[in-house]
Amino acid sequence: VVAKASTVRWPAVEPRLARTADGAPVCLESFLIACAKRIGMPGFGANAIADADGNRYPLDTAEDFFLRGIANIAFGAGRPVPEASDDDLELTGVARYRDALQGKLKPEEWRRVAMVMSRGGRFDRVRDAWTDAGQTRQAWAKPLQVWSEELAGFRHAMTGERYSGCPTWYPARLADGRDVRQQYPRGEWPFLLSSFKSNLMSSMSIGVDRLRQVHPHNPVSINRQDGERLGLRNGDPVRIVTPGGSVTGLALLRDGIQPGAVGVEHGYGHTELGARAHLVDGKPMPHDPALAAGVNLNDLGFGDATRGDHVNVWIDWVSGAAVRQGLPARIERA
Repeated sequence: VVAKASTVRWPAVEPRLARTADGAPVCLESFLIACAKRIGMPGFGANAIADADGNRYPLDTAEDFFLRGIANIAFGAGRPVPEASDDDLELTGVARYRDALQGKLKPEEWRRVAMVMSRGGRFDRVRDAWTDAGQTRQAWAKPLQVWSEELAGFRHAMTGERYSGCPTWYPARLADGRDVRQQYPRGEWPFLLSSFKSNLMSSMSIGVDRLRQVHPHNPVSINRQDGERLGLRNGDPVRIVTPGGSVTGLALLRDGIQPGAVGVEHGYGHTELGARAHLVDGKPMPHDPALAAGVNLNDLGFGDATRGDHVNVWIDWVSGAAVRQGLPARIERA
């Protein structure tokens, strides 16, 4: 027996969230919009959004933002997607948003937006995106910018040296402009330590038990030849030492890492996020020591000795961000 689509009814599941004065669930977007309107930021509230014909629309709710963003996708590339049928709406549960779609969008828009929502996105044929020669059909036609007038107008705050306005290679530098290897010579610190992102784990997904069963910790990735020269094998405990501290992990000898480099994967070595117990009103909160497994690169950063003390961390010469890649290091058997 096949039921007609019109007889299908998806139960409405109300989110367990606080609600605004007009009954809408509180979410990040509604919070940001409310804050922006409260402080009078331009681009929010009445007449904030313009269409191609110059008509103005409000940005007061999350729906104002997302539904019109989906409309841009639905009409993208000059090829609007088909309109969703009543069956599409009912079978996918999008029918519950019919009032919002019709209330926020134009009559010729709302069913096309519903089509994108019902399909979970917009999907085109691969052969429409690539030529037979393997090139994208929508090539980037603008020239590559190789000169930044704005950057070239600035000077380094400590050395007075003017920044280069075109792509230029510099050695890793300390605050006074000297090569970091002058302060931390290769003979004493033979490795450069960097971090990389996992294809499975992150600093938040570490809390998922099933993912930790697959990938419980982050080994210290060392080039195979470097590891063999140091007498290391896979699984040996090793200590990474930098001018700022040391951590202990398990060695993983790999051919896919450059000689002289050491790689540490993001997302591990937590000291909080439930990794240790806390008392709230004398009551212990839930915690799991497994969340503390592995190595955290943040424990190995160090201060810039050329700034007169070790309180100020080593920062990137141009961007001012704390240096987390290419830290001078050595490897010891733990």
